[in-house]
Amino acid sequence: MKHLVKIGVFILLITLFSCKKTDKENKLVFDRIEYVYNLKYLIDKNTWTDFSNPKYDVPLIYYTDSTCYVTNPTKKFIDLFNPQLVSKNDKLSIYKTSLIDSIPFHMEVNISLGDSTLDYDYKSPFMSCSSLELTDKFVPDVHSTEMWASMVMHEYFHGFQFKHPQFLDFYEKNISVSADTLKRLYKRHNWFKESIDNENSLLLEALSLSSDTEIQAVIVQFFNLRDKRLKQTRELLNSDIQIIEETYETMEGTARYIEYSLYKIFATLQPDESLKKTDSLFHSYVCILIIRCIL
Repeated sequence: MKHLVKIGVFILLITLFSCKKTDKENKLVFDRIEYVYNLKYLIDKNTWTDFSNPKYDVPLIYYTDSTCYVTNPTKKFIDLFNPQLVSKNDKLSIYKTSLIDSIPFHMEVNISLGDSTLDYDYKSPFMSCSSLELTDKFVPDVHSTEMWASMVMHEYFHGFQFKHPQFLDFYEKNISVSADTLKRLYKRHNWFKESIDNENSLLLEALSLSSDTEIQAVIVQFFNLRDKRLKQTRELLNSDIQIIEETYETMEGTARYIEYSLYKIFATLQPDESLKKTDSLFHSYVCILIIRCIL
């Protein structure tokens, strides 16, 4: 009998310890998600109007090594995966479920088009991100919550883009090949690769110049070189990729602008005292301030 009691106490201690660990993990996840969500309001106020408008909200799937936490999922997602509601306030409903795929790292927006009507993300973007702990294993030098959050907001902005019906309709009708197809052109054709490399070099050169006249001259060279490559692509490969390149440039350029503006915002913020209590990887914007001082 005493032996059974000891076993019972041991099991109880393990259960209590596990619950405390789970509660702590949940609190960290909830705080990070709320932190990211609140950044949308700062971007809306300082950089891009309507970014925090609820009609453009994109569900967030936050991956840990064993669990998915899903914020504000669609009814279709709930019906497909039957997640458990674990936290709710006036803005955020966070659900928990087992991993929904076996991909080791996530930092992207998912949306299915075409005939994928059964997919949970059919014409409905979802933002997917790995936790900072997982991100640190796959992306070098991302060691703070602030840096991780800037990556998340970059992808969130892509979701914001796809939430606009006109853009989604344009993308589906006009972008007939993906970025992967552009990558294949780069890998298969030396003349295409050489031109792209030279174009990128010119852009980097422009960033290093201080004279407006010199910058303008380099930009003219860039466009001349690109126009020549696009013409060769049409003539030699019977493929017009101009609208595709311009669309991806707009998508990525504006998302990078969101990242840039976020770092400027970070440099003006006071530390989030609530997040500091649960997140040891939140550095209170110290690294951002150092970067700003160096610049």
